[in-house]
Amino acid sequence: METFLVTGGTGYVGLEIVRQLLALGREVTVLDRSTPDEDLPFIRADCTDRPALDLALGDRRFDAVIHAASLPGDTGDPQQMVNVNIHGLQNVLQFAVRSKAQRFVLSSSVSAYEWYPATKFKAPDYQPVDEEHPCRPRDMYSTTKRMQELLALTYWHQFQLPVVVLRLTAVVGPGGRGGGRAWREIAEELADGTLVQIPYFSEQELCHYVDLRDVGRMHIVAAEHPNAVGEVFNCCGPGPTWGSEFAAIMRKLAPGIRVECGFPWSMAQGGEISFSMEKARRLIGFVPEFTLEDAVRSIKVWVDAGGLADGSAGSTERFEGGVRSAEG
Repeated sequence: METFLVTGGTGYVGLEIVRQLLALGREVTVLDRSTPDEDLPFIRADCTDRPALDLALGDRRFDAVIHAASLPGDTGDPQQMVNVNIHGLQNVLQFAVRSKAQRFVLSSSVSAYEWYPATKFKAPDYQPVDEEHPCRPRDMYSTTKRMQELLALTYWHQFQLPVVVLRLTAVVGPGGRGGGRAWREIAEELADGTLVQIPYFSEQELCHYVDLRDVGRMHIVAAEHPNAVGEVFNCCGPGPTWGSEFAAIMRKLAPGIRVECGFPWSMAQGGEISFSMEKARRLIGFVPEFTLEDAVRSIKVWVDAGGLADGSAGSTERFEGGVRSAEG
């Protein structure tokens, strides 16, 4: 694949995908409502506005479309959730079919199974959770993510659009916009050096995260590997992490800092959850490279380099209609 369209390409996940594609020498066009900081081809458009989107895209063609444009959480407005996450996706799928894209990669979320921090936690049927685990979403965010998956895969089965779905767990990295906005708060606490709250209800909780860099790389592998078509893959780090281990990482990277549980959200809410990456290893040869410690260190390095002073790199975006980056 040589030419890529990345929707939501100025967001948390989308921007990382764009940067990695550019580093590989690929031709990248960003479609978003926000102007990218990088000097690269850009289409300003709202995915929910079909006529305007079609006009903006015209007769352009891309080898691959990576759809990283979704609301990064539940806005409390069901109509908005469906409009952005479902109608916006369908409009981009229609373009991909019309333009005969060779691959369509959807950024979904492990929330499609049913786990979303704002919904009461229910233990998995088994662990580590693989892609065969039942999906039982119980809130608008999780439900629209699962609906996205079904819609995209329908375009594969009915219209032969080569679709791949990635289910992202909580994505850890610097920047802190969109779906990564919580990590900006943690970055600010690391910068202060006094107290940091980690996203666990207790140190006995087990959660599974993924480094932003692995997320970017997996999207590209999914866009190019022949065995990925028609499949759903978990997108997670090398292994889960106990709350006590996360606390030790924080103390190691910021000596003297006080670490407490009680961040506003937690994936397992005091319980345990882990995911399997075996299918990705077996079918497309993808193995995550970065541990949670690597991911948190990347935030600390970003903070020490003055990242928090760059408002554009770490702005917290409001939930609005249109294009937003995928959360995981």
